Amino acid sequence: MKNIFAFFVLMSLFLINGCASTGNVGIGEVQPHDGQIATKDDVGSYSTETKNRITAKRSNRSLKGSDSKTEGITESIEDDDIATLIEHDYYKEFDIPIVFNDAVKYFIQYFTTEKRKVFGNWLKRSRYYIPLMKEILKEQGLPEDLVYLAMIESGFNPKAYSPAKACGPWQFIYETGGRYGLKVNYWIDERRDPEKSTVAATKYLKDLFNQFGCWYLAAAGYNSGEKRVERAVEKHGTNDFWEIVKYNTLPRETREYIPKLIAAAIIAKDPERYGFGSIVYDEPIRFSLIKVPAGSPLVAIARSASIDLAALRQTNPEILRGITPPDMDNYEVKLPYNIDKNRFSDNLENLLSDSRRVKGFITYKVKKRDTLAGILKRFKISYEEMQLVNHPEEELKIKSGMVVSIPRFKGQSMAEATLLAQKPSQPIKDAEKKSSPKKVVKLDDRTKTNNQAKHDKQNNQVSRKKSETIEAKTYHIVQKGETLSSISNKYGIDISRLRASNNLKNDKVYPKMKLNLASYTTKKPRSMSKIHIVQKGETLSSISNKYGIDISRLRASNNLKNDKVYPKMKLKIVGIEG
Repeated sequence: MKNIFAFFVLMSLFLINGCASTGNVGIGEVQPHDGQIATKDDVGSYSTETKNRITAKRSNRSLKGSDSKTEGITESIEDDDIATLIEHDYYKEFDIPIVFNDAVKYFIQYFTTEKRKVFGNWLKRSRYYIPLMKEILKEQGLPEDLVYLAMIESGFNPKAYSPAKACGPWQFIYETGGRYGLKVNYWIDERRDPEKSTVAATKYLKDLFNQFGCWYLAAAGYNSGEKRVERAVEKHGTNDFWEIVKYNTLPRETREYIPKLIAAAIIAKDPERYGFGSIVYDEPIRFSLIKVPAGSPLVAIARSASIDLAALRQTNPEILRGITPPDMDNYEVKLPYNIDKNRFSDNLENLLSDSRRVKGFITYKVKKRDTLAGILKRFKISYEEMQLVNHPEEELKIKSGMVVSIPRFKGQSMAEATLLAQKPSQPIKDAEKKSSPKKVVKLDDRTKTNNQAKHDKQNNQVSRKKSETIEAKTYHIVQKGETLSSISNKYGIDISRLRASNNLKNDKVYPKMKLNLASYTTKKPRSMSKIHIVQKGETLSSISNKYGIDISRLRASNNLKNDKVYPKMKLKIVGIEG
């Protein structure tokens, strides 16, 4: 009796076309049962390639697997499965029209066999994003099942990037993303933001539905562009997607886009039925939006929030560098939903007071004789500071001809930064040959601006005469952005000595703080190098303090990726005083 009933239902629905039955349905309206279910067995409606694949696999392809992963799948998807699938209790779970035809059956088989592992990863990630995305779709009055467009577009991967330069979970190209309010610049790419990109996607899909009056054509327009779908509708005089598909006017990708969407929705709605019962899903994303100062390092934000840096990056994939945009004050970052906002803000304020704040960047083209250590020295920056404005997740490697970004800090003018970039590259030995041992050789200020020359004077530039002695200042007033390390380097005083002279328990300093520099007379140091054998209990930081060498310089001299050292390890100490 059940099969007879199914036969009559199929016969009554045979002429129903997905879009033709829904053309008058408003946005967000859940369509009636009859409008949601349709069948079409006409393989000729699809491309020759798809037809061949369907025909080749239709007769002998079974979803039944030979291993435990496919447990629960007992038979191939044939027409008699429709009797089960078209039950009202099943289909009322959908709020987009569902057509069950050969193309849809093919992609169900495809996702559960050949692409089983890939689709499993999609399902795993889906629970992380779907609640957020469905909530936004519902707020905008759109069918919530349109969320599966993001599944077939990117597999819910916010960092997905296509050959067509589409990006993010909804795969926006630059132009379309900008049209719907997504910012893309050197610092951020909001196409990767799961919340903002979903809002943009709902606006775009709503415009497409209003244009075509059909969710299938709206989805097709989303995939290939509304102009291409518009031309196909005008050419063939119909807004029935399945009818248009017969003529192969639309690209193959677009012709298969709708069957993929339907197949993905059917499986994701009931994954256990299709053998995905063992999936361990990610927990849904939950967050609080908290404003932070411009140019806040992500490391400092993560530390202030007591979370891993990786977790911070996962919830804020739109941030491309190691800092929040330096030109956007009060930038909102996503942090754990139950975070103590006041405590976080206090922690961040304390950490930022000890660091130099990035204002922007300049570009520098690497020259033939440049080294990473040399570039860091030229621009007076650390490895970590340089990494902030490049690719924070990648190790910095340079080669001749490449262009790297150099951070520009608050208080540093563009002219000053540019001057350093334009400074001629010269080996140390050549520079030493040009200096006279009998006379005090001053820096050639002809290549400097008046401001730079003044700056050099204030920093007590040491004469090149080896016998010349220098008298240090007796105190220093800490300026905004300075650290104990930078002050140590400025006056050539070992940081431990500086700490001891001022009874400091740590390296924290604050603006307008008066530091005793402990007046001293010394001979001009000369550059030396030696090998240090790491002893048990030593750290890279303690070795750096021992020799008065900046830790970033020590790391660069030894090609270290991190601060890990071990006993009996040989370290090259370059630039110590002799």
